[in-house]
Amino acid sequence: MTKIGANIKKIRTTKGLSQQAFADLFNLTRGNISSYEESRAEPRIETVVQIANYFCIPVGQFISDHLTINEILKFNGDKLIEDENHIIKLQLREVPFINDNIYMKCCYQELQFNDWAAFPRLVLPEANNHNMLALTFNPNIPHPESLPQYQLHDVLIFEEVTEQNIHLCQHKTGLYTSEREIMLGKYDMSADHIDLVLNDFKKQQFDFKHRTAFWKLFAVYKHEG
Repeated sequence: MTKIGANIKKIRTTKGLSQQAFADLFNLTRGNISSYEESRAEPRIETVVQIANYFCIPVGQFISDHLTINEILKFNGDKLIEDENHIIKLQLREVPFINDNIYMKCCYQELQFNDWAAFPRLVLPEANNHNMLALTFNPNIPHPESLPQYQLHDVLIFEEVTEQNIHLCQHKTGLYTSEREIMLGKYDMSADHIDLVLNDFKKQQFDFKHRTAFWKLFAVYKHEG
């Protein structure tokens, strides 16, 4: 679990800001800030980067560490995220992003679902050395009825399934992509094969030869409308 909510509260109180005053800085509502601080929701990654940037706090520390008052007070200077050089220094990475526009282009065969180089990029904190992929949830994407109740515009972050993490896939949400197909499902692992299951009639069998087609859910950023 991230430390974002606790750090927002620590930053806000250290800077002497009310929840409303803090919300106004980032075009949010007081309710948004309350939800973050009470760990009932987490901000979108764009908001996370914006807050860290505004207070000149390294994004990795903002997400993963319990910030102290002294640490918050010592962060100063210009904005930390200005260009690609800053992104590298802060150990951020640019991840291919299938947003609603890309999804529609793929559906109309203007692009392919695995045409990563043509996709826009979403900047995320460096989490591991696996390939990653971001997806805006769209109810038109085939998905199981048992999938959690994701909302329109929630951003789902996936990591590539590898020998190192495949043991964590059982019953977890996954994503399959090919040139003309995209599908959300649940992993079902047995002694001799692994399937990403959409329903009783549709599944994709995992194959390490084509593993970049298979992804495991890594994180979800809830859209706050």
